[in-house]
Parts: sequence; structure tokens; C-alpha cells
Amino acid sequence: MRSLPPLKGIIYFEASARLQSFKLAAEELFVTPGAVSHQIQTLEEFIGQKLFIRQHRGIKLTNAGIRYFNRISLILKDLDQATTDVGFVTKTQKLIVSIPPTLLNKWLLPQLNYTYLTENSIAIVFIDTIETLDLNKENIDLSIRYCIEAPTEKYHRLLFQERMIAVCAPNYINKPLDDLADERLASCTLIETTNRLIQWDLVLANNNIKPYSNQSKIYFQNSMHTIEAAIQGIGIAFVNRLFVESYLEQGVLIEAINMTVMQEKVPGYYLVSNYEKMQNSATQLLYKEIESYINNDITSVIVDN
Repeated sequence: MRSLPPLKGIIYFEASARLQSFKLAAEELFVTPGAVSHQIQTLEEFIGQKLFIRQHRGIKLTNAGIRYFNRISLILKDLDQATTDVGFVTKTQKLIVSIPPTLLNKWLLPQLNYTYLTENSIAIVFIDTIETLDLNKENIDLSIRYCIEAPTEKYHRLLFQERMIAVCAPNYINKPLDDLADERLASCTLIETTNRLIQWDLVLANNNIKPYSNQSKIYFQNSMHTIEAAIQGIGIAFVNRLFVESYLEQGVLIEAINMTVMQEKVPGYYLVSNYEKMQNSATQLLYKEIESYINNDITSVIVDN
């Protein structure tokens, strides 16, 4: 069992030692000098050491008092900071946002306005998933969904449509393939992400090209791994252009094939919430903030039913 000193005595002692006066400590604490003196006497009896030398014109810390004051000051500062931190977390509105992992990493995190979030006391908990989660059942405030059909929730906004591209490391092939019919494609390893709605086989079929027999393929569940595999020179990756723009600009990756991707039923990323969640002002602020990151020429989509 802990042997804790009287906490009121600690507070009165710290104020008296800092101000070098029982009277000034009493004024700060809104009590009488007699109450301060009594609490410190109780503390001294508990410790078994005199903490002050009581003089005619004031008080002076003893050596034990000096050591104790130095330790107590640090402890009280830590206690004050801990209380402040807990209070800040309590006052901050914590919003839960579900978002595909690579979109979070490559698009949202680099441009998120953290100053804006702090000023509005908003904290975000990210759930990085490609799955379509129920906002109410999973207690999610906002979601960015990857899908073909527009969501059915009252509030949804198309952020952008997916633009797929075939990329590889500059040294993987001598020069970019002319098209998907290029015979060199048969000797290449094709890399793709299993949870993408447009895959290599759909692109080949859309261009009336039969898959090559014994074609080398490698699959990843997450686009970040697909991109990394292409950077390492493993093969040609089929990815969202948005995720590799910086790598293309840096020359880390190149466009491997001049190809045509399906134009109908193109997947997109939608910002989604519902009526219940949007009654929260913090959710509204975050919704509008994420909206501000997209191109103005993409029109808003809000269903009225």
C-alpha cells in the first residue's frame, strides 16, 4: 500500500516554498495563513522532517525543504500536464474515417490540413480498409469508398474516378511496349492488386487479346506492395495513376505500355456519410475539408431521398 503524504499539505507547501511566504500562499490559495501553517505542520509530522525555518519576518526552507520542493515541483508539473492532456483529449471530437490504405497513404495524408483539425478540436481515427463498411453498425463518421456504383447514403461526393496505368522500373524493359499486342508482353511478369475492380484480364479482354499461356503473374492485396514490386523491377504493375504520379515525375517508374483502359463502368472514390452522422458539426467540417482537396470541376452528388 502506498504511503502518500497529505495532498493538501503538498499544495500548500509548494505555494509557500515558491512564494517564500505563508501569507502570499494563503492569498493565492484563498485560505487563511493559519490554515497554510497548519497543513504544512501536518506534512512535516508525516515526513518527520522540518521543511521551513520560521523566522520573525518570514520563512526559510531547510535543506530537507529545498530537496523536497525540487522534487515536488517536478511532480506537480507532470500532474498538471497529465491533467491538461486528458482534458484536451476529452474536449477533442474524435471522428472515425474508413479509407482504402493506399489512398490514405498517397493522397489524403500528404494534404490533410492538421492545423485546421487542431483549431476545430478534431482528431481522426483511420480505419484503412477497402471493404464497404456500414456507417452505423461500425460507428464510422465518414468513409471514402472505392466502388463503381454511387453509394446509396444521403451524402456522397465523387472525389475522382480511377485512372489505371501500367508502370515498371526504367531498367525492366529496354523501351516501353507499343501496345498490349506487343509480343514482349508475354515475357513480362504482370503485377496486380487483387482488390482492384479493373484487372489485367479485363483490360486484355477489352482489347481483344487472349492471355498468353504460362504468363508470369504476381498478386498483392494492397496497392502499396504492388507499386513497391514494380519499383524493385519485378514486373509491370497495373495501378491507379494517382498513386504513382510522384514516382513517374522522379523517373523511379515509367509508363510501360501505351494502352486503352475500359471507359464504361469506371470505378471511383466517393466521400460518404449519412444524415445521422452529418448532424455532428465536426463531421460536417471534416466532410467539407476533404471536399476542398479535389478538383472544382467534379460536381457534387447528393441524393435527396
